This record gives sequence, C-alpha cells and structure tokens, in this order.
Amino acid sequence: MRSSVSRRCLTLFALLVLSQLTGCTTRFVQDKPIVFEPAGAVEIDIESFGGDVRIHASKEKFSDIRVVARKEAVHGSWREDEARASLEEIDYEVEMVSGEMGPRLRIRTHTTHEEAHYQRVHLRITLPEAEHVTIRTRKGYVEARGITGRLDVRTSEKGVRVLTNRPMTRPVRIVTSGGDIDYRVRGESRGRFDAETIGGQIIRRVRYGQYVAEAGSSAHRMVGRLNDGENPVLLRTSHADIRIAVVDNPEQVGRLIVD
Repeated sequence: MRSSVSRRCLTLFALLVLSQLTGCTTRFVQDKPIVFEPAGAVEIDIESFGGDVRIHASKEKFSDIRVVARKEAVHGSWREDEARASLEEIDYEVEMVSGEMGPRLRIRTHTTHEEAHYQRVHLRITLPEAEHVTIRTRKGYVEARGITGRLDVRTSEKGVRVLTNRPMTRPVRIVTSGGDIDYRVRGESRGRFDAETIGGQIIRRVRYGQYVAEAGSSAHRMVGRLNDGENPVLLRTSHADIRIAVVDNPEQVGRLIVD
C-alpha cells in the first residue's frame, strides 16, 4: 500500500493577497490538511529540518488521519520581504507506506534556502491510534499524546512532552538540549530508566506501579526500574529539567510542573 501527497508552498501571489486582507506582513503560511482514511494503529516516522511536531492520538476524538503543516520564516523584522519570499523554497512530503507492523505515516520536510536556520515547518498530526513513533527535528518543541509502542525523539533548543494513557512498555529515547522533558505515563508502564540533565534537575512522582531506584541516582540523574521493566527509557537534556510522572490520567494534566 502506498499513496503519497507532495505539497509545495503557497504561491507568492496568495501570500500577497493574504497580506492585503490582514493588513500586515505575512511570514508564515498554513496549508490545507492532508487526510488519510483510518487504518488501525499507525506508525509515525518524521524527519524535519526544523520546527515543532505535535501528535495527538485518540479513538474518541479523531476518525481519520490528518496532517497540517505550517511553514514559517523568522528572518527578523528588517528582513520581512526576504522571509516571505523564502517560504516558496520550503517543501514537504507526506505519504502512507508499509511499515513493520502495518501502515506507516512518513513525513519529510526540505528547504533549498541558503539560510535554513531561519525557517521552520511546524507539523500537527491527529489520528485515532499511533504505535511506534520516530521524530527527528531541530529547534522544535515536540509533544506526543495518546501514543504507545517505541518512541524515539531527537530535537534541540526546545522541550519534549509525552502524555499518554496507554501503557509504555517498549524502548523510549528522548534527547534534546535547552528544553524540559516531561514524561507522563500510567502505572501499567514499564522501563529501565536512565535519565540525566546537565544544569537542571530531575523531578520524579510515581503514584502507581513499583519504582526501584538503583545506584548512580542523584538530583541530576535518575537510574531505576519501573515494574521490573527491561525496556530502556533514556532521557537526556541540558540546562533544563526532566519531570517523570506515573499517574492515573497522564493526559489530563494541564501544567508542566509536577505537583
């Protein structure tokens, strides 16, 4: 099974029209959603040159698979014309391919702009069920809600937030820099934790399940096992905090701070 959708940036004409309607300079554009029919549990595989990634999986809230991309340029107030024009150099592909366990949503973003560090593609994915998630981005906040299975996230300069009411019993790797890691799961989850921050602290709250600390734990590093788990849960950041919560309803928590 393979279907693909490739979307180019909106034309400069469309941007100019939008600018006239809003009365301000436009340095971003949001394309129409790309929609796929539901296909059971879907793997997600994202590689982006930069930008936020938000994933929300819920059978109760979503009946299809929907991807929305928002392209942005942040050259600065004195380079607004360049920023607006550079949006035409951003491209991305969204396709549904065959994965290890079934369908896989594969997303790749690209740019030909010589100053790519001023550009972003912010992605929002909503779908009924997500299992096994891989995300590679830069300068992007990452949020994964309602997922399960393997999780592998790498970003920079922003935080990562994982909130899921589904048990996490497979390998987890979250690596960022300069941003908090907020990892919230239910008591049925398992894992051999190895969490470390440079210049921050680790805050742990385990209300359900059994957590056993191991040698090597400190205010900046947490080593231990949840429910005798052997699946590795590796968390790394710098100049920021790591918060780990095992609670009854992780997705219902509204604040980053673990009380």
